[in-house]
Amino acid sequence: MFNTIAIHAGSSRAHRLRYLMAATNWLEISRDLANFPNEHELTRVCGGISPEVVIIDMEVPETIDLAAVVREVLPSAAIVGYGPSAEASMIATKVGFDITIPVDSSVDDLRYALQEALRKRQGGIEKSLLCFLPAKAGSGCSTIVLNTAAALARDQGKRVLVLDTDLRSGILSVMLAVKPKSSIQNLLAVVEGLDQRRFKDFVVSSQGVDYLLSSRILDIAPPEWMDYFHLLSITIKQYDVIMVDMPELINPATVELARRAREVYVVTTPEIPSLTLAKQRFEELGRLSIPKTRMGLLVNRLHRSDPSPDQIAEMAGHAVSKTFPNDYVGLRSAIIAGRPVTENSRLGAAYADFAAELIGKTIVHDTSLAGKLKSLWGIRESSTISN
Repeated sequence: MFNTIAIHAGSSRAHRLRYLMAATNWLEISRDLANFPNEHELTRVCGGISPEVVIIDMEVPETIDLAAVVREVLPSAAIVGYGPSAEASMIATKVGFDITIPVDSSVDDLRYALQEALRKRQGGIEKSLLCFLPAKAGSGCSTIVLNTAAALARDQGKRVLVLDTDLRSGILSVMLAVKPKSSIQNLLAVVEGLDQRRFKDFVVSSQGVDYLLSSRILDIAPPEWMDYFHLLSITIKQYDVIMVDMPELINPATVELARRAREVYVVTTPEIPSLTLAKQRFEELGRLSIPKTRMGLLVNRLHRSDPSPDQIAEMAGHAVSKTFPNDYVGLRSAIIAGRPVTENSRLGAAYADFAAELIGKTIVHDTSLAGKLKSLWGIRESSTISN
């Protein structure tokens, strides 16, 4: 829930506003001010509570000035105006309101306004956030996430957090050969108000990477978008890179992660069923207002006999960002050992190159005959140049 201050004139409209706020089940009302405070009182109240949301009944013209004061004191707070006149509605966003709703708004109207206002103030695109979405189950999304995360930590010295958000089918714990003492489900259930010390109780560290792992437990309430909103507010400053291993279908909770990610990668294999669904995933992302410039296509388990990247791009409806060779034996050995694939294998080198590219480094390979022979034998011989 979001810490909230409500300001109104105490008139009959206040009853409707109180009902709407309570019915959202998203707001914890820290102060309910039944009169319009002066600038000094408002500054004192806001400073003492530090609310995430301020809802102001715009019944009288003085509320315009109130929003300006709140915005100065609380630049990151979401300010929602309730029931403005037509004239006030036209100028509201210019003086500090993030959004306004009419007096006859429904509970869903207020929920939508809260999401939009919070995203505007605190929910922008996060450069460190990357989402990985399988075209279909079994595309190898978790494999790419785990091995790329390990390469980011090992080769690039980055602080990396992996979120296993496939709550019913997440297999990262299996691939790491660990039994976490807690889970991302448990964390999301208590994420509101969670401090850094308690956050660490939910983290599993392996190969220099921090993980929040799914327990695949069935009897727990599913999270909401605001749970991931709160989780990002805790983690975004702690880590250089946050990688999200997502379920194949974006749901009303994980949509928060996709919308805020710097890039959403669809992971496919070269087979026609997977490529067909990859095209559908891109269409779904477009419907969520995620532009193509923030989408990528990763092709997993590519053989020389498979279609070319250009042919794959045509079938999937998006240019290929990166391909990864098939190495069933190497992957099987890595999973049995609970570790990433061998660094000097062809597949390990592909993960390392992709990790470098994610943080803006240009990969330079040795194109001499000796270099090509080393590459053929899985001996990594490349360097990176910072952009």
